[in-house]
Amino acid sequence: MEKHNAIIFAGSSERDAVLCEQENVPKKGFIKLGDKIFLERIVNEFVKCEEVGDIYISGMAKEEWDTDLPVIFNEDLSSLFDKTINIYYKFIVKKKNYSNIIILFTSDGPLIKAEMISNQIRRCKEASGGELDGIFYYGFVKKETMEAKFPDSRRTYATFKKLQVCGGDLTIANIEKMLNHKKVIDDLFEHRKNVMAQMLVLNPFLVIQFMLKRLPLAKFVKSVNRRIFKVEKGVYGVLGDDAELAMDADKPHQLEEIRRYYNENKDIYD
Repeated sequence: MEKHNAIIFAGSSERDAVLCEQENVPKKGFIKLGDKIFLERIVNEFVKCEEVGDIYISGMAKEEWDTDLPVIFNEDLSSLFDKTINIYYKFIVKKKNYSNIIILFTSDGPLIKAEMISNQIRRCKEASGGELDGIFYYGFVKKETMEAKFPDSRRTYATFKKLQVCGGDLTIANIEKMLNHKKVIDDLFEHRKNVMAQMLVLNPFLVIQFMLKRLPLAKFVKSVNRRIFKVEKGVYGVLGDDAELAMDADKPHQLEEIRRYYNENKDIYD
């Protein structure tokens, strides 16, 4: 089985200040869920996943987290995409056998499980005909799927024609193919929490259709491929069934929702 390296973004930003102050931690990855911190729970699941190779912690120095888990630290204060590129060239391409495919995740999604990672990899393969040969795969979760498990998450949903979705925190990317589109990828990463801003980056001509809730998700993805990446296929919007992959702790009420769900499902997580 081919293994793909994973990067977990564990830096901090001004947006994290409220939660970090509330929980008295320097970074969100150190927030506790039960008797373990977020990062420990996340890394443990990536270790268990058969499709995952090396695991990199980006935006954090080794001295910040005393752990025996098999992770490689890379302290880096640049943009998210630059962090990915830096790890790719600093570590991954120097290996004898390596994959251009990297799994990206964030340190504030502690409800992830190994089987959810495998499920998302499978869905991405199915989206592109059986192989991970696309440029990148962005995960979505339907509103009804999200709210069935997390009714108080108060996530922001993008409304397409007959479909409301929120973005997931697990992305799969081919770094070599993405390098040709660095500017637009930087902009997308920068505005990853703002659907309208992403729409303006990708295709401003579709904004009116989007605002009127008449834009099909498939048409939007097709337009992105042709207009931005100049390919028929390459970027895929992948709908998933695992709401946990989109349940991150951005705000205090979302942390409460994560803890509520964890307490109700301790048999799964402990």
